[in-house]
Amino acid sequence: MAIPRKSPTKGKGASSKRARGPASKVPAGIGSVTEFLQCVFDLPALTDGARCYRGESDASWKLKPSIMRGVRSEAESQIFSELMVEAPTEFSGDKSMFDKLVRAQHYGLPTRLLDVSLNPLVGLYFACNEPEHHGKDGMVKVFDFVDKRVKFADSDAVSLICNLARLSDNERDEIVTGYGDGGKTVELEKFRKLPSVERLMQFVRVEKPYFLNVITPSDLFRYFFVYPAKTNRRVIAQSGAFIAAGLLRYRSTTSTSYEMHKILVSAAKKTSILAELDLININSRTMFPEVEFVSKYIKNKWTT
Repeated sequence: MAIPRKSPTKGKGASSKRARGPASKVPAGIGSVTEFLQCVFDLPALTDGARCYRGESDASWKLKPSIMRGVRSEAESQIFSELMVEAPTEFSGDKSMFDKLVRAQHYGLPTRLLDVSLNPLVGLYFACNEPEHHGKDGMVKVFDFVDKRVKFADSDAVSLICNLARLSDNERDEIVTGYGDGGKTVELEKFRKLPSVERLMQFVRVEKPYFLNVITPSDLFRYFFVYPAKTNRRVIAQSGAFIAAGLLRYRSTTSTSYEMHKILVSAAKKTSILAELDLININSRTMFPEVEFVSKYIKNKWTT
């Protein structure tokens, strides 16, 4: 859906249940925090569901999680297992696979989660903060998720999707094949008895011993917005949340789970936008509360 330059009164009170269409960009791109916030205020109001923001330094980037960008086959399960072996104490307090993936992603490991924020200014910061991309227009993508695709971290559907990371590529392919032509002809009991599905159930039961194999196949092929538990300092600092998707492989930016709006950020204005954000305490020190990032922020402030 387009985000045109319109009067502040337009869009107010509009329902989130509206016709879906391809998103388009603000033609010239925003050049200040004020302009950005006006675009946010002009978005149609939500009556249900959840709205979140994702900032990207390059407007041409496709919507893909890090595990689907430039990694070798069998990477997903292997890199997670290696990290658990190398740093088990870092994850000892994480009870669910979702919590482990959140922590792993914030340590730089590729996962199938996409970081988003409930704070639009955090999205704007991440559209501007990478110096190596200051020559390219950035983008803030706004996702309006329908209510039935909004989950909490302890959701059964989220457990299923996150534990897909424990399966091999061949096992995930078996699930895709078993699902068939979009689930239209899937035989439910036959699907649930697939070896790969039964193995997926074993991983889920590690965190949920009561879990029964009454899986709804379509849940493995959906996008979900997930509210995380506030046990991670960076998640708290960034007003963070996540988009989790099963075996969709992010082939398209359109979905029945959400409506997307796009706000273009001018490359020429990224530096000045970062300066404005710093004035309201949106910077690397507050976004990354770990001491190494705070130290770097202080050093840069006194050396540049």
